Amino acid sequence: MYENQQDDGSLAFLKIAPDPNNKHFNCDETTQQKLVNTSFWVFDFMEVSTKFGEGRYLVKIKPERDAPENQAQKFFTNSREIKWVLDRIRERNAFPRKVTLRATGTRYYFE
Repeated sequence: MYENQQDDGSLAFLKIAPDPNNKHFNCDETTQQKLVNTSFWVFDFMEVSTKFGEGRYLVKIKPERDAPENQAQKFFTNSREIKWVLDRIRERNAFPRKVTLRATGTRYYFE
């Protein structure tokens, strides 16, 4: 199946891609507040409904572009500016993208 690799019987060995129509981020959750003034790589996002309302984005990030999946984190945002930028990145099919999260009062945005 894979040249020069011994099948160890694990699911990871098969390298099955996730179903793009059933997306979820199986990683630790953080908050925007904890990420302010830090740089990280944005890998993906999805629109979700939460107890706080509809139209929130759940954003998957990693500290480095080549960081393993076990270092991935996710955070929720309802920032219009962040959502606008994420939508433009998706339109360009330009993930992953390195950003710095900034805040002014309750306004969160990417640089």
